[in-house]
Amino acid sequence: MRRRLLVLVLGLVAGVLAALEVPLAVAYAQRTSLDLFVTQLTDTTRFAALAEPRLADPEARDRGSSPLDFEVERYDELYGVAVLVVDREGQVVLSSRPGIDPDTPTVAAALTTALAGRPAERPHVAWPWDERPYVVAEPVGRDNQIAGAVVTVGPTGQVRSVVLRRVLALVAGGLVALALAALLLGIPIVRWVLRPVARLAGAADQISRGRLEARVREDAGGAPELRGLTTAFNAMADSVERALDRQRFFVSQASHQLRNPLTALRLRVEMLGGHVAPSGAEEHQHAVAELDHLGELLDALLRLAGTDARRAERAEVDTAAVASGRVAAWQPVYEQAATPLELIAPPAGPVVWLIPDVLDQVLDALLDNALKFAPGAPVRVEVGAGAVSVTDGGHGLSAEDLAHVGERFWRSRTHQNVAGTGLGMAIAVALVEACGGKLLLERAEPHGLRARVVLPAGAGAASGGPPGTSAPPPGADPGGTSRSPSAPTAGAPQDAPGPADRSG
Repeated sequence: MRRRLLVLVLGLVAGVLAALEVPLAVAYAQRTSLDLFVTQLTDTTRFAALAEPRLADPEARDRGSSPLDFEVERYDELYGVAVLVVDREGQVVLSSRPGIDPDTPTVAAALTTALAGRPAERPHVAWPWDERPYVVAEPVGRDNQIAGAVVTVGPTGQVRSVVLRRVLALVAGGLVALALAALLLGIPIVRWVLRPVARLAGAADQISRGRLEARVREDAGGAPELRGLTTAFNAMADSVERALDRQRFFVSQASHQLRNPLTALRLRVEMLGGHVAPSGAEEHQHAVAELDHLGELLDALLRLAGTDARRAERAEVDTAAVASGRVAAWQPVYEQAATPLELIAPPAGPVVWLIPDVLDQVLDALLDNALKFAPGAPVRVEVGAGAVSVTDGGHGLSAEDLAHVGERFWRSRTHQNVAGTGLGMAIAVALVEACGGKLLLERAEPHGLRARVVLPAGAGAASGGPPGTSAPPPGADPGGTSRSPSAPTAGAPQDAPGPADRSG
């Protein structure tokens, strides 16, 4: 937008300069051409006066060379202007050089005018691109007694060069004026107009990074329309912050108001176990299991709501160290399930700028997914530049299922009977997106599934972090798909958030 406005301002300035310089160039070219015409007309009139005695006396016409011959030849030699003297019938009497054809259209037209007793007409303007010579004709004689005419054919090269230099000087001056206008007028005006927009963009960027208290000063100047936009933006930001505060308050209250009664209900149901007849023991166990499932679903919903309302406060994270720690935590569980687990990572991985614990939670979810849905198949965790991937050697997901991964409460048809809530993917994606990254699913070769956590790249200063760290662009498109974490189950590492399900 700044460039377009600058082009508009400079276009207006260029139009004003053109409106001033074009008439000036035209006036200069006309004046210079007129000076040349007047000079050539004066010389032609002089030659007409000198030629009058010769044309009036038929006997003098047949004599040898005369002073007039010397005059016209010398004049042609000095100034390069050809001189032609003709009689009343148009026959050539004297020529300053051979080869001058009186029947040339321009020469013939000038002779016709002169022999009719009319004065010479002003020729065209000598523009640099017009190479036509100046043809000036004057009648010889007095009153109505026309004895002949004198024609001069003069080049315009010198005048055209002068006009060209003046036009180029005007163009150069206009460019200099345009450059000065851009520096002294255009850029300051554009900055003044767009300064409120830049402040709005900066505040919107800070809010998108989780700094919900960011606002734009309404007394910072600018166009009235943009000041009104600033007021509306601040009101909108206030409304968004209040809504998120209410959401966080609801999450905090719901965790206490829902979790405690559910825990008490589960304890009471378990206490009823000793009073249940043997025939109802199985139904009693199903009731306890359903309460456990309800608790998992509640935990997942609370984590999802907390993730959606989470402020994007960043910190430096060593991806190799996080991956190594999570693999070490899950190694005993994988050994118990006879599932190989391998880590491929450099000694010191890339340091990125992320929300704390996000990468830990996502890796826990992906490792639990691989263990649940590909038991016995080798699992490999790889740390690279800008991405951490978890690849299993299981059966993977079909292309149709991959298209649906990411939808809340979605479960793959082949995994409907596997424990989970169907919210794992939503939680994982929300966590990764909060950092500006991507969570992608793709087929592994020759079989299996690869989940890639694409980490945000860029300078930490872009997101308010320290220099030299990675940070995401605030509006990064998450894209892609992934398996998601779900509620905790028995057997997961103590410091892991819990297993994951292949859900959307």
